[in-house]
Amino acid sequence: MRLVNWSYVVVCKNCGYISAEKLPEKEAKVLMHDHSTTNPNCTIGHISLMKVRT
Repeated sequence: MRLVNWSYVVVCKNCGYISAEKLPEKEAKVLMHDHSTTNPNCTIGHISLMKVRT
């Protein structure tokens, strides 16, 4: 049996932002909140985490 490691990519449905790197869950959540505060038109509801294999 082989274990799979998971990382996350931040995606914003409002402006089309996609993070360039695969991040651990904690860092991805921080980036998600940073994106919503630095872009006034984007809210947390627009941003999601996409789970990817690493």
